[in-house]
Amino acid sequence: MRKEKELSALSARLHGVADLVANESARNPEFAARVERLLAGVSTSKRAAIRRSSTPSLESVPDIYAERTARGPTGFRAWLRALPVPVLRAVIRAQDLDPARRTPKWTDAETLAGFIDQGLDARLARGSAFMDRGKEE
Repeated sequence: MRKEKELSALSARLHGVADLVANESARNPEFAARVERLLAGVSTSKRAAIRRSSTPSLESVPDIYAERTARGPTGFRAWLRALPVPVLRAVIRAQDLDPARRTPKWTDAETLAGFIDQGLDARLARGSAFMDRGKEE
């Protein structure tokens, strides 16, 4: 019990120091630059670095509705199966096709492509209210 209290007190102090550094960095650009240089050598975990480097940005995710319209159902399925797994995962995330989070463990591009195709078919069957309308102007 005593160690938990000590850890809790230490955690509170560290949060206080972090808040102090953040406030001073916001107020003093020179201090912010020094902190940034100091923390530049701190590495993140390898897994997070790999995840960041292999995940396409949401701006570079292809528009599956336009591709479906342009290629037709059969050509669309073939096009999806040719995409790499990180792009398929980005499409699923961007279109919110997996709210139950079933697909993160799937590694087969064929399975992910089939999931996207089925999700898109279901949305198209429901009507335009459920389709992505793109970026609002």
